[in-house]
Amino acid sequence: MRHRRHIRIAPLLLVLALAFAVATPTAAGPYREYDIKFTGEAPPPLGASPGDPELINSIAWLMNNKLDLPFPAVTKAYVYVNEATLVDGLVTLGGEKSNEAWDRWRNASGVATRNGVFLRGDHMAWMHLQGRAGLLAHELAHVSQRKLGEGGKLRPAVWILEGHADWVKFQVRDMLGYRPYAESRQNVVRAVVGAATPIKLFPDLQTLSGTAGWTDWTRKLGAITTYCQAFLAVDWLIERYGSAKLAEFMGRFALESAPGENWTTAYPIPYRQFTDEFRARLEDLSRAMPPAAGGSLAASRPSCD
Repeated sequence: MRHRRHIRIAPLLLVLALAFAVATPTAAGPYREYDIKFTGEAPPPLGASPGDPELINSIAWLMNNKLDLPFPAVTKAYVYVNEATLVDGLVTLGGEKSNEAWDRWRNASGVATRNGVFLRGDHMAWMHLQGRAGLLAHELAHVSQRKLGEGGKLRPAVWILEGHADWVKFQVRDMLGYRPYAESRQNVVRAVVGAATPIKLFPDLQTLSGTAGWTDWTRKLGAITTYCQAFLAVDWLIERYGSAKLAEFMGRFALESAPGENWTTAYPIPYRQFTDEFRARLEDLSRAMPPAAGGSLAASRPSCD
């Protein structure tokens, strides 16, 4: 399998050697900086109220050892005090363009870049444990995706990247004992069925392939029509062909193959056929499961929960 060719970080206990830096109100730096190092043989034990270092240790170990996801040998996590310092950090440390960072990321709780994971400490402070675990797993999944496609100029469709990141999030929560995967999936289905926007008006997966389309539709109709739909598509793709096949597909983007070749090499079903079949499956959900009373996700939420 393609992703196993990456250097595997031997049974991974993600020990965060913490360089604790206190930023002044005007400083661009984070107020917490974690230098992530991959060593050890067993996941660290978690108490009832784990701190961020302990939580991210366990999550990364599970992702590498149980989900077979690769990581760079060196990865940093930066935690910022507020919106302004996060955006500033994304420009100064994350390599983002200043004219795009504010518009794209000012409301984000976390962002994964080629230079590490950038997090809003003020958001994480009021998150419950499941929320913190979900945020960390989702962003670390994006770090792993970058590692899989390292060296390539192209990347998979955004719906695949975001759907996979939420698939990882729900798997990690299950393995940590916070919520069974099947329950998380059912919650997403109920959110889709009970959404204010009828499923027939959801954008199709092709529309959600690029960053611009993804961002526009998320802002226009909310996360249920994009993140939730993408998760269900990836969940079904993995159900049919396995998670290793998806990792192989994402790893092929490091090879600079011709557009479309990565999918046809990895999967026996044509891309258009899969997306069409998924659309029919999505529209059948309302007949298969009635919405839960009052159950929906906030339109501004960055990923399905």
